[in-house]
Amino acid sequence: MTFYFIFLFLVPFQHHPVMGAQLFHVGSFPITPIKLVGIPLVAAAILLPRPRDAAPRPSARILFLFAAFVLFQVLGTTLSSLRFPADDASTLFSFAILMIATNLLISTQNRMQMTIRVIVLVETFASTWLYKQYYIYHWPRPLGPSADPNYEALSLVMTVPLAIWMIRYEQRDLWKWVGRICAPILAFAVFVSQSRGGLLALVVMAALTWLNSQHKMRLAVGSALALALMLAIGPGQMIKRLQQMQFQGQAETGAEISTRARIELARAGLRMMEHHPVFGVGLDQFQAYEFHYNPLLMSLEGHPHVAHNTYVQLGAEGGIPTLALYLAILMLTLATCRSAQKGPGVPEDMAGLALAFQIGLIGIMVAEIFLTAQYIKEVWVFISLTPNLYAISLHTAAMSRKTASAQTGPATPIAPRPRLRTG
Repeated sequence: MTFYFIFLFLVPFQHHPVMGAQLFHVGSFPITPIKLVGIPLVAAAILLPRPRDAAPRPSARILFLFAAFVLFQVLGTTLSSLRFPADDASTLFSFAILMIATNLLISTQNRMQMTIRVIVLVETFASTWLYKQYYIYHWPRPLGPSADPNYEALSLVMTVPLAIWMIRYEQRDLWKWVGRICAPILAFAVFVSQSRGGLLALVVMAALTWLNSQHKMRLAVGSALALALMLAIGPGQMIKRLQQMQFQGQAETGAEISTRARIELARAGLRMMEHHPVFGVGLDQFQAYEFHYNPLLMSLEGHPHVAHNTYVQLGAEGGIPTLALYLAILMLTLATCRSAQKGPGVPEDMAGLALAFQIGLIGIMVAEIFLTAQYIKEVWVFISLTPNLYAISLHTAAMSRKTASAQTGPATPIAPRPRLRTG
């Protein structure tokens, strides 16, 4: 498991100048530290024996959908006589390493719990880059270790429910306190990032948590106080960015231009899908064609941008089938979480973790309306863990029933009472 935890540690630092650096190339594929860890990780996952208390192997349906998602994009780009998308293919290869290793290694409740702890600790550590850049270096808008505040916000948003799960379900006080410390650090870091998409996702997740809570009044008061504190001590620029969202008329400020540009980028992407519905314009080709499909962007932005919408970007670059495969992966992931939560006899902590996954995934899906995030590794960490969570939850429930049956023993048949003879 050591290689797996090192891999998770490197996930938030894929754009770090040292921990995410391209060390060398194998053909056209760049080799980074996370790949150097990932290759022996997969080998160890395949060769090492499974623990005695391991759950049955999880379903491979998401793996098959992911394989189709990758192959369709890569083959479509190659068949369209475009250059081989080496960088994108390298990123997708990293996701494949993650998904295969997770499928093989996370096979017990203890391993799942340790993985959640590592994710929360690593993402909290990564969030300190935002605090350092804003409060110490006084950057107007911090970038975080991912070199993009929007991507950083998305990584943090999906981790907040896991930290809250630790507060509620960890058995040891030490890990409960880790959750209590990490949850506010992660949530406030989203505010520090000044990402409007990240903040909206956080609000949606808070609403979902409130709907599923048994202490709605307490949670509502706590959320209101937390929001007031964020507004009081957080970056004032965040409030200005929310106020400057403009969908029509003449855009003047940077935030207004950004809002208008995202609308026009979405129009460009939809036109790409209309003209290239099967294979799209090709991987990593959105920026090359956006001015052609929407000349109005030239008056808003002097240089090309990504779509700032995961679904538009996928459909434009990979075609409608690629978008459909991605949506199928997300829907299957949510359905798997739901089944794990509602499974018969599933322990309360595993059901709570399944609910935390659902809330985090819905937060991801909301944020992806405003961010191009199909290549954010944290998204695929959630997706890859879901089948294992389902398998472990049902296995734990079955073992609990077996233990309970063994303790009570089979029912002893009652012998019939003999009849009394009279006479």
